[in-house]
Amino acid sequence: MDHKEEELKQYIENFVQRQPRYVVKQIGKKSWRSKNKPLSDKPVKAHLNGQYHVGVLGKWYPGYAILDIDDRDENTVEEIREGLKLDSSNSMLLTSERPNSYHILLRPSYNNKPPTIRLLNEILKPHAIENGIEIYPQANKAIRLPFGSNQYAIDFDYISLDTWNKKLYWFNKLDDLDLKTIPQQLRLDLNIKPDNDLRISTYEEGKFLYQVGLVEKHSRHNSQFKVLYYIWRQNIPIETAIDMTWKWIREKHNNNSQDIKISQQTVKNEIIRQAQRIYSNYELRLFYPDEIHNIYKGYITKADIEDIFYIAKANIPKAKFLFNLVKYCYPRQYRTFIRLHSDILLQWSNIKGYQKQLEDLQSLRIIKRYDSYQVDSFAKSIKIKWNFRDPRKSVLVDHRAPEDLPETIRACYEPEEFRELLLKAGSKRTSAIMAVRAIFEVSKRV
Repeated sequence: MDHKEEELKQYIENFVQRQPRYVVKQIGKKSWRSKNKPLSDKPVKAHLNGQYHVGVLGKWYPGYAILDIDDRDENTVEEIREGLKLDSSNSMLLTSERPNSYHILLRPSYNNKPPTIRLLNEILKPHAIENGIEIYPQANKAIRLPFGSNQYAIDFDYISLDTWNKKLYWFNKLDDLDLKTIPQQLRLDLNIKPDNDLRISTYEEGKFLYQVGLVEKHSRHNSQFKVLYYIWRQNIPIETAIDMTWKWIREKHNNNSQDIKISQQTVKNEIIRQAQRIYSNYELRLFYPDEIHNIYKGYITKADIEDIFYIAKANIPKAKFLFNLVKYCYPRQYRTFIRLHSDILLQWSNIKGYQKQLEDLQSLRIIKRYDSYQVDSFAKSIKIKWNFRDPRKSVLVDHRAPEDLPETIRACYEPEEFRELLLKAGSKRTSAIMAVRAIFEVSKRV
């Protein structure tokens, strides 16, 4: 993958919702035209090249937010921005199509976790009403994609950015806006221990069923669940998922369901209940759609595993900590500083443990720590010196990065190959054998 392809991939991951439709508008025209088909790369490239405008719906876990402000002077816009604790470090101020209209582009989080589109809009709704602005993305109303024609950066920091590639580069460096710091926010807290005991193979089943329809009688209920799960994994909002599944069962029941013939409303109500269960349960369990899972929790390549064990000299606790750190840094590598919140570090080790690990890594000049804390979030900033590989080589199981080091090792090594790595990295033979047993024999018992 060349540099431009990687930039386009990053742009699409952040901003583009492909399903089920999009809108287009010619430069200088007033009206948008709806395209009732999935969005391909060609219109996205046309938008970025300034040929015409493209608008999209939101993802279930959006990678960005836009404050759409019309008919205001720039001073008023800055007041609205400051009221939400925004500045050029965590947002970009862009011109919109009409005079005295602006977009404030930001990266939202909630308690250092990805927020759903519903949570994003509900938290910011009081401020939107108070200031007469609109919050995007939305599930059922399209918003123009960023960095297209006549979308100029106004901030002094970004005013010289004259291409979408440069704007994307600096967007990737923005700090998150933690929605939990916004006054009048919801009482919902997502500090719930994740429980990811899902049958990942359901994804492939759902994908197959979505393509071909029902394959046997009396399978509608389970098939609907699998199709909904497959759609949810694409980061598609719940309302759109319901519509897509409802259309799917009507068009592709293949005469394998009597219910769709005699009681369509019953079927639709069931789809709604199933979708609500999937979306609400997975949100509370912190089980994210694929792209959000990989972006938020991180990913890593097999080559990184080898480097990690050589640096750790086959010491498993040190390797685990460095693995977690590198995995976390991969999707954040473009930021000037990477913030390590205490709750993240405590997932990797206890307080004394992670402090010692960070000190050791700094002495090896793998990281450089900075003493400044981010207000109210107990985060220290670091820079990491690492040979980041092509993301296409990341270790994935059913499109998702494994959660921990043992799972990742099992996904990309055979036992004998991993034992040889440990020995080359400095492990004693007996220790290497025990480590291999601990990692690979556990999987056999599960």
